[in-house]
Amino acid sequence: MRKRFLSLIIPLLLLSGGMVSAEEKKEGWQDETMYFLMTDRFMNGDRSNDKQTNNDDASAYQGGDFKGIQDQLDYVKELGMTSIVISPVFENEAGAYHGYSITDYTKLNPQFGNEQQLKELVDSAHKQNIRVLVDFPAVRVSTKHVWLSEAGKENWFTNVSVLQKPDWLGEMALLNTENPDVQAALVEAAVKLAGRTGIDGYFFSNASIAKPAFWSAFHEAMPNLHLIGEMAETTIQGAAAYEKAGLDAVTSSWMQEPLRKQFATVDRSSNMVEELLLQEETVLEHPLETVHLTDSVVTDRFTRDMAEENMFPGTRWRMALTYLYTSPGTPAVFYGSEIAQNGETGPDAHGLMNFRTDQELMDYIKQIAALRQKLPALRRGSYEPIFNRNGMTVFKRQYENETVVVAINNTGETQSIAIPASKLDENKELRGLLAGDMSRAADGEFTIILDREEAEIYALAEKTGINYAFIAAMSAVWIIFVLFLYVVWKRGKRAAQS
Repeated sequence: MRKRFLSLIIPLLLLSGGMVSAEEKKEGWQDETMYFLMTDRFMNGDRSNDKQTNNDDASAYQGGDFKGIQDQLDYVKELGMTSIVISPVFENEAGAYHGYSITDYTKLNPQFGNEQQLKELVDSAHKQNIRVLVDFPAVRVSTKHVWLSEAGKENWFTNVSVLQKPDWLGEMALLNTENPDVQAALVEAAVKLAGRTGIDGYFFSNASIAKPAFWSAFHEAMPNLHLIGEMAETTIQGAAAYEKAGLDAVTSSWMQEPLRKQFATVDRSSNMVEELLLQEETVLEHPLETVHLTDSVVTDRFTRDMAEENMFPGTRWRMALTYLYTSPGTPAVFYGSEIAQNGETGPDAHGLMNFRTDQELMDYIKQIAALRQKLPALRRGSYEPIFNRNGMTVFKRQYENETVVVAINNTGETQSIAIPASKLDENKELRGLLAGDMSRAADGEFTIILDREEAEIYALAEKTGINYAFIAAMSAVWIIFVLFLYVVWKRGKRAAQS
């Protein structure tokens, strides 16, 4: 009976897909800067739902909820984030604060709030021009999921209890994603949640565990929503198949470790990351929408790598995030990175968000986020490597008439780099937008000088010329100052003579 029902309902879901639409926003998805956050660890805005909260146990619920996220949207906006991806929202087994041990796709997790509160969060975010996506686990569920106790669903699972990696996830049941009834039920759940709350898309964690064809029905049912697939141990060529099947974007699992290795310390080559960026550009259908990140809910914190190298996390994060925000692709930041949160994968890495901490790194993130939004070349431009040696990286982004040059000195020494004027325009100048540096062509070259562990974003602009008004004003100040000194001296001399 259930199979017959699903065979009837899935065409209706697919036909009604056009009705599931997200809040319109003029920016394209390549213009986004994403912020991944764990609802339970972000902010407690509603104490009435703290039924399982235990603040003395890091592996238990800590009280974060939809209302808490809504209350902190100003913070998210000020940080320069334009989209948020929130952890899974469906009902979970007791204690599963992370949201991945789903027990029922038809109910929300009461620890986080109700459907109305989620909708209010989305509505408030849209008013701030922030998009909202939800992490939707569609390949594995809790060993206590309701489907496991329902008759006739034995072939909905390939395994009813498997220890997961990382091991803090415990044992979970693996869904049979090649079963059309499973696909139909999951699409139905996704369509209903989106239709009732107005979210802008889904982040399908562990999407690459299922075959590409599995995701086609999600795209057909929700063509106006942005669907991101998390790739795990997948090549760029393999990820391209998921885009062709209907996912709008993928995460760059191939990029994560090279990025972490490159920026955990100084004097490390960026050759691999550069090569991967060039491959993405030629292989992927939507390379500018490819999500680049350094850490996530299932990894150790990137700060841990820095600490193991005995490096100062604030500086390391500045280098890494400058690269993420200015290179091709969509940058994504895992909550707490802006305060250099540390920890080993699991509860240790999922600390409570501290909104009252050192502002230096956050201020820098705001600065580069503002430049990314201000300069279309950083979001939509072509990518051309100019210089790359042992951690010193220079590349050019160009979009229509705008040219931006990014220089990152991830080395332990001051670097001086000569750029052939033929790659730019010798009749223009490079103006630094972070520290105010400037370079003009001389003898057919632009020269960039950067201190160790510093970065600069240059705009190629018309030469400023001589500012005669400024010079005249400064001259007048000096003349007045000299006259003042002369008057004081004369008065002093007269007083002495009398």
